[in-house]
Amino acid sequence: MRTEDIANAFNAIVEEAQDLQAQNLPEDVQQKIKTIISIAKHQNDVRKSAKGSCKAH
Repeated sequence: MRTEDIANAFNAIVEEAQDLQAQNLPEDVQQKIKTIISIAKHQNDVRKSAKGSCKAH
């Protein structure tokens, strides 16, 4: 799968999870949704970053 497609998939996960956040769900479920959004946003950012842009090395 192309990197752009994967980034788009993570973006879709964020959108769906945000829709779930709008519902009246228990606090523990809300926390899990926040974690999913955080992970998906991070992965989306990583996939969309320019090649060679990591300064960690």
